[in-house]
Amino acid sequence: MIQNNYFLSNEDLKEHFYELIDWNEIVPIYENQFADAKLYQTSKNPKLELAPTNVDDALSYYEEILKSCGEISGMYVSQVASKVDSIGLKFENGEVLHPQEMVDVIQMYHDAGLGPAAFKRKYGGLGVPSIIKAMIAEIMYRSDSSITIAVGSMGLAAILEVCATEEMKNEWIPKLISGNYTVTMGLSEPDFGSDLPNITTKATKNGNEWLLNGTKRYQTVACGVNGGPGITLTLARTGTQESGARGLSFFIVENKDYQIQGIEKKLGIKASATCETVFENSKGYLVGKEGFGLVKYVMGMLNGARLSVSSQGTGIVTAAFEESIKYAKERIQFGKPIFEIPAVRRMLDRMERELAGMRCLMVEAAFSVDKYYWYEDGREITSEEIKSAKFWEKVANTLTPISKYYNSEMCNDLVYDGLQVLGGAGFTEDYDLSRLYRDARITNIYDGTTQIQVNAAIGGITSGMSGTGTFRAYLDHLSTGAESNQKLTEIRTIFESIVETYKTISEQNTKEAYSFEVVESAARVIIGYLMERSKNKSNSRKEIRTKWCKEFHNDSFAILSANLIKLKSL
Repeated sequence: MIQNNYFLSNEDLKEHFYELIDWNEIVPIYENQFADAKLYQTSKNPKLELAPTNVDDALSYYEEILKSCGEISGMYVSQVASKVDSIGLKFENGEVLHPQEMVDVIQMYHDAGLGPAAFKRKYGGLGVPSIIKAMIAEIMYRSDSSITIAVGSMGLAAILEVCATEEMKNEWIPKLISGNYTVTMGLSEPDFGSDLPNITTKATKNGNEWLLNGTKRYQTVACGVNGGPGITLTLARTGTQESGARGLSFFIVENKDYQIQGIEKKLGIKASATCETVFENSKGYLVGKEGFGLVKYVMGMLNGARLSVSSQGTGIVTAAFEESIKYAKERIQFGKPIFEIPAVRRMLDRMERELAGMRCLMVEAAFSVDKYYWYEDGREITSEEIKSAKFWEKVANTLTPISKYYNSEMCNDLVYDGLQVLGGAGFTEDYDLSRLYRDARITNIYDGTTQIQVNAAIGGITSGMSGTGTFRAYLDHLSTGAESNQKLTEIRTIFESIVETYKTISEQNTKEAYSFEVVESAARVIIGYLMERSKNKSNSRKEIRTKWCKEFHNDSFAILSANLIKLKSL
């Protein structure tokens, strides 16, 4: 793979960081008016030493993190990714063995302090907003998915900051960070994947202890890394089987207390251990309140996972595009580089502009979380602040599944084109496109398939497009500054017709079958506005962004027109 700093060499990502994002809107509320820095002055708590005192300080801190992440990902991880994929995993006597090259670069990330990116400073984390987490994830996923999953899995435990008791937070989060734990979502079972309300893993109380019995399937890095520590955040039944979702609770279970029955042999992410785990009177630690496992805690954890997969899609496509364009400029056919052949150039141009759209959506989804998540800290806030936070919470609940669905589907689409640019060479294991192609395929499956994401988003879109609906208000907010763009106005009009036509469908099964067309159309409208806004804000790359916008809007017009025709024909 290309070897360089994956932050400093990415002009589009840098422009988002340095020019396009309004940090004055995010940093003060995320940093709680720089409360950590003020607390450090009196407490001298070493965990708060790097806390910023103003927006510029924060940006310098974030910048150093991104540079460090870019250096490790681009200079080191990228160079072992192919070998790690080729070696894969071994499973012997209940133990999973990872390649040593993988272990070494994972340690580099941990030594740089990048493992606990998801946690607040007071627990030993980096204390960065969701936008920075999204950028870190994109950079890491560009270099390799299996390695990034092992390091980034710790971020799943950020849900503990929201739902665990203070005693549990102070005990477990610093331990996870200092011990470089892996963290797993203990949800799926052999007979229940997305149908979580019916899972059968049972948790029973024995005195003051909880003991879990059951089997979980598709448990990513539940084994830890080469004997290292790990936990599974496990959904288990504390009520009767008939109690459904309300009978499920949330537990921490350490990997020393359960057995690895085996690992899956997979199409892609071959060095990421996908385990089947068996609980036999395994000790569990109840998180939060009994009975709130699925309805509150798991849903919160899945939102974070959706954002991570959105970043994964963006990172994989970045790798595919950069590798493809490098090959196209070097490969000579018919006396010239294939980059100059119009059919090839057209594929590369589409990859570039669609990637720009994916990154806009990734950043915006993270932005929507940053705009509301802070108010769960328990700080004193005004009624206007509460109103704003609740608005953005509703936006985020629709935007996060859209970003997961769209960026994972587009990831598959664009990596397919990237491999096509390389032709027969791309189909061989001599080039990284074959690995990227295989790794891309999981993105629209795990952490909720595209169909699950569409189902999660459709209600927020259709009900939100009422006269006073949240989604309508959000689109109106995005359209500021783009009112004069005639093509975008036409696209918005078609989208309004799509929603109204969809609402007239009376048969529920038909409605569910065609909800994809509505969500796809919504995604294209959102990204169109975001790309137009980026173009208007841009100083250094306005010309290329103008070109991207024109071609993206033309494609969106065609896609939405086709979707409207489909719905009207029902």
